[in-house]
Amino acid sequence: MSSILPSSYYYFFLLVEPALTIAGGISAIFDPEGFGSNLLPKHIERATVDIGRTSRGQIIISELGSCFILLAMISISLFYIIKHNLEHQPVIQEKMIKGLLVPLAIADILHVAVTLLPLPISHLKSPSQWTHIVHSTVWITLSLFIVRVLWLSGVGRRTSSVSRVSTTSITSKSPSHSQAGQRPIPLPKSHSQVQVEQLISESKSSEESEEEPKSTPKRRGRPRKTPLAE
Repeated sequence: MSSILPSSYYYFFLLVEPALTIAGGISAIFDPEGFGSNLLPKHIERATVDIGRTSRGQIIISELGSCFILLAMISISLFYIIKHNLEHQPVIQEKMIKGLLVPLAIADILHVAVTLLPLPISHLKSPSQWTHIVHSTVWITLSLFIVRVLWLSGVGRRTSSVSRVSTTSITSKSPSHSQAGQRPIPLPKSHSQVQVEQLISESKSSEESEEEPKSTPKRRGRPRKTPLAE
């Protein structure tokens, strides 16, 4: 629990989920006929068994597969960036992951709903008669949803509030420079700062030279003659 995104969650969202999603996308794109016919048993709606052979069916099923692959690519790229670039910013890291997982969790429930609701009631009540595609869609999606909820609930990971508290406690326990009797280490100055300081010192020196008292002025008029002694 030393990270907002521990290795177990990280590799699940980076590798396991995208692999399952890509597998479903490839199946839909390269075998639309089999994907369409295996959505329901052969005896249910026989008129739509060959939907994968039609142009409309191939377009719909292939677009579904491309959406699967798109979601997988987004998860791979974003989780890698979030893990390796925001590890030292737990508050932002947690907000970014929440912003990604909450929409995906909503999409999981919606995906299961649109898969089961169109089924005939008799078929819906008999999961043993579901095809392998329906089983995979329902149970894999629900498994992904459960993992997302676990992370969102803070199970098995550190939350950003805990990270802030630990950072504050470490800062408060560290002695100040005055208590430890140490002088702060001066930071190196940039070239622009050095030039500005030189200009300021030159202007000060010129002002001081102008303010120096001038020599005593000579008295105007003729000099007084010293009377000669008689």
